[in-house]
Amino acid sequence: MSPELALTLKRAADLLLLPPAGPLWLVVLGLCFGTRRAGQALAALGVIAALAFSTAGVGRWLIAPLEHAAGEPLDEPALRALMARADAPRAIVILGGGYRGDLRERPERYRPHPRTVERVVHGAWVARVTGLPVLVSGGAPPQVGDSEAAMMKRLLETRLGTPVRWVESASRDTAGNARGSAALLLAEKRRRVLLVTHAAHMPRARAAFVKAGFDPVPVPLGYYGTPPDTGWEDWLPSAYGVSVNWLAAHEIAGRLWYRLRDLI
Repeated sequence: MSPELALTLKRAADLLLLPPAGPLWLVVLGLCFGTRRAGQALAALGVIAALAFSTAGVGRWLIAPLEHAAGEPLDEPALRALMARADAPRAIVILGGGYRGDLRERPERYRPHPRTVERVVHGAWVARVTGLPVLVSGGAPPQVGDSEAAMMKRLLETRLGTPVRWVESASRDTAGNARGSAALLLAEKRRRVLLVTHAAHMPRARAAFVKAGFDPVPVPLGYYGTPPDTGWEDWLPSAYGVSVNWLAAHEIAGRLWYRLRDLI
């Protein structure tokens, strides 16, 4: 199986089996039973699951353990304390989180996804505080042209005034991010790095980088599971609730898949 086909199948499974689509298959299966009691019960279960996995409250409950495993966010004093140690990190690695494209966009048709932008902005701040050189990591399909890493580099250098020393542009997933970064950094004995990505993604990313030979220091951002306040609206279906549930399910499934394939 070609890498492109494998990636396509993995992406299709991601969209078809995880919320919001996943629970709807229970409804479809239940309807196949017609009016029999088992089918009605299965369809009802699917509807309940679809509604539950569309609420921010359930999404935060699912994603909170992942974010807890990522550790606490680092502020400026914590970063400066790290740099004062004998085993101080020697590079910053910023992981891509996707891209978006539209023929009408200017000046570039393709641009970083909002998740990627959040990571890039946070990584620029980390670079400003620590003075460490930056590596950006993320590939893209051949038809896109620029890799995700190239988009990140352009944003860092033209909009945020942060130079990028290394561009890892061949990877298509987190394990690939780690292997590609290792090829660029480990030869220069830059094993201890500051790893920048979202908190929910951090446990899988950190494990992949350890597997690749790094000693990563997590620099998590974007905590969805610990909002400043909650209300009754968090238990009603919403577009935001769908997105948080999908992110949580994506990371849970991703960690399981990586363990099965011995990637972490």
